[in-house]
Amino acid sequence: MDKIKLYKSLEKRFCIFRWFLVFFVAPVTIPLSDYFNHIEYYIIFVAGFCIYNTLITIAAYSKENKFLFFIKNTLYIDIIYISIIVFMRGGLRSDTFLLYFLIILYDGAKYGYKGTILSLAQSIFYYTIASVLAVYFVEDIIQFDLNRYVIRLIYLISLTFVMYEINKQISESNTNEKLARELAYKDPLTKLPNRLLMSDKFDKMRTQYENTGQPFGIVIIDIDNFKQINDTRGHNFGDKVLQALAKIFNECLTEDDFMCRFGGEEFLAFFANSNKEEILYRVNLIHKKIKNHNFNGATVTVSIGINMFRNDLTMIENISLADEAMYAVKNTGKNKVLVYEDLSFKLNRA
Repeated sequence: MDKIKLYKSLEKRFCIFRWFLVFFVAPVTIPLSDYFNHIEYYIIFVAGFCIYNTLITIAAYSKENKFLFFIKNTLYIDIIYISIIVFMRGGLRSDTFLLYFLIILYDGAKYGYKGTILSLAQSIFYYTIASVLAVYFVEDIIQFDLNRYVIRLIYLISLTFVMYEINKQISESNTNEKLARELAYKDPLTKLPNRLLMSDKFDKMRTQYENTGQPFGIVIIDIDNFKQINDTRGHNFGDKVLQALAKIFNECLTEDDFMCRFGGEEFLAFFANSNKEEILYRVNLIHKKIKNHNFNGATVTVSIGINMFRNDLTMIENISLADEAMYAVKNTGKNKVLVYEDLSFKLNRA
């Protein structure tokens, strides 16, 4: 996952917190506040915050990468907004400074160690400015409470490092869990998914088909004479053939497609959002690319069977039809591509 995807994923969650502030916290705290008698300032502030979080929400859910500026710079803008709240609610007299902890924790998750330090430094800087300005502009505050200021800075600094360590432990735990999950669903030799993920992907494509009517294809690819390759060139060479094929498949698949090692020398693919003609074109490209690939002096070919998804059949039945087309290729000379629909037509004509 690149940085933009990570930022968007985190912002989808954190923008909910911002809306919580707008719709639940602000309506309660504004009437209770006696630090600032001019309600119009609160209204302007809340309106500006709504516009800001609307842009963040659009940026987080947009596929066209709109308003990325706000996604990338929340580290600076959030702290400024919190500092304005601190100022409007009385500077050091307000407990609103607790919101700094949430922003520092969030920036640590989003930007790592550097984000934590930068967020802490900015929090101290803007908190100081907000507290000093409150002395001059907020009613009933006579002087700057230095003791309270120092105590809160100590809290801010010490708890920041505690939160960072906790956040780090959680992040490492999640990373290890994700890695373990990936290993469990990945074929160790080819690095392709194994068949454990097959059912989930098939169900998602079936659901998409039912919602949109968008067809997809099931493709079985089997290496011709693989036992002979292992017997004559050795199993180590056979493993390299499997790895080379996996690389070719990855180069030819889209993000929406799915490819897994189905077992032994067999691979299974789901070609998303494609009709029969498109799948045939793409599969023939894969077939040609394998045929022309140099496997360290050896010639490797594959037999490929295709079945267009049928909603009246189960996943196993759909795969079986592709498998049947592949075996028909095996029985008629190998090294070809065949669609089950064409096989069925030929059988009916015969």
